[in-house]
Amino acid sequence: MKSATVKIAVAAAVVLAAIGGIFLWTGTKSGVALADVLAKVEQIQAYMYRIDTHTKVTMSGMGPIEMDMKMTWLVAEGYGMRVDSRSINPTTGQVMEQQMYVLPEQKIMLSVTPATKKYERMKLDEAMLQQKRTEGSDPRLLIRQMLACPYKDLGKTVLDGVEVQGFQTTDPAFTGSFGEADVKLWVAVKTGLPVRMEMKIKGEQSEAQSTLYDFQWDVPVSAAQFNPVLPPDYTPGLSDGAKAVSITEEGAIGGLKFYAEFTGKYPPSLDLMELMGTIQSFQNSQTPAAKKFLQESAQAKSVEEITAKTREIVTPLQSLSMFYMGLVKEKKEPVYCGKVAQPGDIAQVLLRWKTGANEYRVIFADLHAATVDGDTLTKLEAGLPK
Repeated sequence: MKSATVKIAVAAAVVLAAIGGIFLWTGTKSGVALADVLAKVEQIQAYMYRIDTHTKVTMSGMGPIEMDMKMTWLVAEGYGMRVDSRSINPTTGQVMEQQMYVLPEQKIMLSVTPATKKYERMKLDEAMLQQKRTEGSDPRLLIRQMLACPYKDLGKTVLDGVEVQGFQTTDPAFTGSFGEADVKLWVAVKTGLPVRMEMKIKGEQSEAQSTLYDFQWDVPVSAAQFNPVLPPDYTPGLSDGAKAVSITEEGAIGGLKFYAEFTGKYPPSLDLMELMGTIQSFQNSQTPAAKKFLQESAQAKSVEEITAKTREIVTPLQSLSMFYMGLVKEKKEPVYCGKVAQPGDIAQVLLRWKTGANEYRVIFADLHAATVDGDTLTKLEAGLPK
């Protein structure tokens, strides 16, 4: 079973790698205002840019897994997004090239892998469509996130022959997750548009460095660029039609249920990398769900089979973690009690967040949810084990 766990852990790292307050500054006397940069970018209908990423993930019981990926993004209002990516599998050394399309009108994400002549479709809800923009480092969303964080003016310099002005934030709230963040944005003084962005995100079990560059603004586009070509000999992959990540309360409950069924308890943390690092606990668990999953994983031979099996873990855990991250970003004061809450307890608070001046939404340890007032929440939390 150990070999199956290792295969799943490596595949999980690859899957995840493919996936990333008060205004303390109001402008400079002669420079660029960040709010003005956002206003300009939001007026642009179509643009392209490149992203180079380096991801390092450490799974429990394993050495670090590192992966580099190069992507070209094309974003156009009315059409959607297209991503052309190239990476190298860290275990096999195989070059992986893929085209991914996010098509809002059809509400689907379509991935095409020419080397295997496979394609996979996934239905997306509105929340997930928005999240895909964030995952792709959409500069509009990234600038909004920077505006919502304490940030500073780095002054002017010259970058690749262009006079630019820099902005930086190191606020962990930029990611809405756990860990450290260092984000720098460089804007051309002449045009007021971004020319480069550098991001370093570090958690307990993961590190990611991304560079966005070669921005092309107001590029001409056509419908053909967003119309995937599927030759007759291309066939659906094993994950075609798989359930998409759900960044909703329902998705979070599904992730909690999934974890509890596998381990008999709730995760101690909702950080995605920490959640993925608990794959080793699936191996040691004696629950029927864990035994069945590991037996099926041990029989998986091809990379496609292993990846498809891995998504059964990644999807519900990603739904849970991303929902929690959203609560943090929206400043809803979430509190998670997974270290002490016992599965099945109808009265124990497992996860709660603020929904009004004196109103809270609560997911209980038996996974039912309810809305309560502040006094009721205080009484409920008084009963939690210390």
